[in-house]
Amino acid sequence: MKKYRVMYKPTENANELAARTEEVYADGWRVETDKVVLFAHEQDSDILVLDIPKTRVMRIQEIGAG
Repeated sequence: MKKYRVMYKPTENANELAARTEEVYADGWRVETDKVVLFAHEQDSDILVLDIPKTRVMRIQEIGAG
């Protein structure tokens, strides 16, 4: 798994000063219709690690392997 630092706005109307940062372990991430999803592979399926509305995501940074 990789370690990602995800910076996002906690609400739709929040400014950049109110941004939250989470560090999560995931195998990858993808953009879906209305959200960004970080996932882990488990046998033949993906398990949701974190999902955030794509309008609130500010940055996703890979910071290392776990």
